[in-house]
Amino acid sequence: MDQILPVAMNLQSEQSLESFAFYVSTKDEHKHGAESTRPFPTREDKPYIWEILDSFLIEKLILIEKSRQLMVSWICCLYALWLAKYQKNRTIFIQSKKEENAANLVFNTEANVARISFLEANLPQELRSRVIWSYAKAIFPETGSMIWGIPEGGDQIRSYVPSLVISDEAAFQPEFEGAWKAAKPCVDGGGQFIAVSTAKNGSYMKQLLKVAGYVA
Repeated sequence: MDQILPVAMNLQSEQSLESFAFYVSTKDEHKHGAESTRPFPTREDKPYIWEILDSFLIEKLILIEKSRQLMVSWICCLYALWLAKYQKNRTIFIQSKKEENAANLVFNTEANVARISFLEANLPQELRSRVIWSYAKAIFPETGSMIWGIPEGGDQIRSYVPSLVISDEAAFQPEFEGAWKAAKPCVDGGGQFIAVSTAKNGSYMKQLLKVAGYVA
């Protein structure tokens, strides 16, 4: 069933990504109590995070081989939330191997469970948007934008014209090649595709990294 979390009116002016991130909190699943919530790192704290976010603002195809504890999934969720809150009519897909995995990045049962709903729910009251939450989906009526968590495969993308596709753990999606080929016309038309994954030799993402010149 759809849920509308209690929120205050959103600010009218668009915030820059960096100024928005100043108010964002993430969670550390390895800690408990007050220590489990922490401010999003500033540019001075972790420059590599902001190098990635800066690239999101200018590049259309971004491929990231990640390692654990580098916050790459949180970075992608922050970017998706910022786009949906402050830019009009954005259709954002977050794709993972299973819908359940994608829901754990968007919304799953309670606000503090999934990452994007956690980010939104832990903003200062005056920065929260009105959001219609349902399983794996967030709709932002004020901007007409949507974030939708979907399982792997090209068929999930082909019928839509997404503004942004974020593919999480892309190297471990057997159908990642089909998803990329389905999304490519949207990227060529001005959309954006971000694939992140821990490394896996022989995966299609590894091939794409070579084609795009990310690896020799």
